[in-house]
Amino acid sequence: MTRIVIDKRGRIVGGTIVGPRAGESLAELTLAVQQGLSTRDLAGVTHPYPTYNDALWNAAIAHARSGLDSPLATAAVRVLLRFNRWRHDRRRNAQLNSR
Repeated sequence: MTRIVIDKRGRIVGGTIVGPRAGESLAELTLAVQQGLSTRDLAGVTHPYPTYNDALWNAAIAHARSGLDSPLATAAVRVLLRFNRWRHDRRRNAQLNSR
């Protein structure tokens, strides 16, 4: 079982890891707390091969994904999609007009 404690800004401030080889994951958790890393920082780490640290990594990914469900994130994605469509249409129209 892995549980991480997160402040309002998404920084990891503590955690609990229970299970076989929990000591392997404690080093990464300790580093994240000491360096003030966020769950997004930890979720962005690429491990060279699957290890027991996956439980900590998966907990960080779950928290980072939950932030994507917020109304603000949804609105931001909609704005970016509209901008991308506008830019694509503008570029396509420019190509058609240059022919």
